[in-house]
Amino acid sequence: MPTHAAIDSVLSSKRKRQRTGTASTRRARRTQPNSNSQGIRPWILPGFLGIAALAIVFVAASVVISEDQAVADAGAQAPTPILGEQTAQVVIHEYGDFLCPFCRRFARSIKPEIQERYIDTGLVRLAWHDITGHGQPSRDTANAARCAGDQGQFWQYHDFLYAIQQGAGHSDYDPEQLKGYGDAMGLDPDAFHTCIDDRTYDRAVEASMRGARRAGLTGTPSFTIGDQVIVGAQPFEIFEQAIERELRAQG
Repeated sequence: MPTHAAIDSVLSSKRKRQRTGTASTRRARRTQPNSNSQGIRPWILPGFLGIAALAIVFVAASVVISEDQAVADAGAQAPTPILGEQTAQVVIHEYGDFLCPFCRRFARSIKPEIQERYIDTGLVRLAWHDITGHGQPSRDTANAARCAGDQGQFWQYHDFLYAIQQGAGHSDYDPEQLKGYGDAMGLDPDAFHTCIDDRTYDRAVEASMRGARRAGLTGTPSFTIGDQVIVGAQPFEIFEQAIERELRAQG
């Protein structure tokens, strides 16, 4: 868990600084060479066009497959962060954003009760999935938390971020500050900073987002427990009912 001294130090620094966010837009240029069909015999043209069309389809399909495979590979290389025993009967899948104030409410007020009663007793495990609802700051923060996970401290960094979050607060979460938070926690700075600069887990975060969209989940926080869906930082009793129902179903 983050120390009070580390959290106080960061909050003190936040009060002394005002940051304004900037956004940049990248524009991709697409060029298409001109083709000159003059001199192509009429009887050759249909076959030529047919081969060209097949080539275009093949290339387009290859690009899509390569992109999807790259995302899948990244997801495979970045296991889903899990809190609790892997053998726990029930899994709570949380879809959250570190910049979401309602996610903070769940993390600070509801998760500790679930953890004490169900996770620490080996009945439930909590799986984290990213929904990056505030654009690049959300993606940067999700990547940073996974970078902390490289050093076995995903959940400590998770708790730290929510402990210092004030309101939406997303303008404060730039890469340099994210590095500073890891430093305050005692993470190895060289490995952590490099992971943030390289955006090592961008594709894993995107894979998580795709999974959320496929499940029809867009709001944060959202949860699934078996076939039950809970949206928002609902009271502990709502989670308790869903967990107990799933435990009974598991036998």
